Amino acid sequence: MPATDGTSESTNLVPPSNLKPSYMNLINNSAALIFNGIIIYCCFRDGVSLFSFHPILMSMGWLIFMCSAVNAVTPGDFATEWMPIRLRSARHWVLQLVAATIILTGFIIIMINKIINDKPHFVSLHAKFGLAAIIFTFLTSLGGLTTLYSLKLKDYLAPIYIKVIHASVGLITLCLGVITIVLGNFSNWWTFGEVLRFLSIILVLIVLTLTILRPTLKVYFRLKERFGYVSSNY
Repeated sequence: MPATDGTSESTNLVPPSNLKPSYMNLINNSAALIFNGIIIYCCFRDGVSLFSFHPILMSMGWLIFMCSAVNAVTPGDFATEWMPIRLRSARHWVLQLVAATIILTGFIIIMINKIINDKPHFVSLHAKFGLAAIIFTFLTSLGGLTTLYSLKLKDYLAPIYIKVIHASVGLITLCLGVITIVLGNFSNWWTFGEVLRFLSIILVLIVLTLTILRPTLKVYFRLKERFGYVSSNY
């Protein structure tokens, strides 16, 4: 079977790239940091409460650590382009674990806050998307384990397909998390003015677009290459 089948250990979802590091990542990271600065200001402007830490942890988990985890295995990443694939993969795992821990902590905080204040759970669209994002985060983490042992599962499914599925579910997870953040800017909590609201939304959409653009294209071309190869044999 040819090497393009993706069963060898050296096969990667994202092939080695000769591209120079992309400055899109610099814009991406800058937008994420500015947005987190805005959220910190909004959360502490009128004092500190338990709820104050929910938006902060969620924005840090999704827009800084989760996006950095995706960028770690994306060609042209400003921070990791020089790294060998195994080191980039390890960075991806560490950042993913940190992101999931921070997001779960933020989720627990809002649950405790609702219990203390005797408020209903998962009523708003923001809350429902947040719950879906948490569930998909768990599924993505399980998918990461199957990717790690993809060679041992090759008799059931080719490693390339396992990696593509993991990447696709991961991108869906990130989109759900970012949609949740955007919806949070339209919740009753937001009392910080329209200008700051729409600036925040623009920054979040910039981060999402620049994070998922290349991985989405790579998944598409990888599938096109794979199915094109299969079709050429008939």
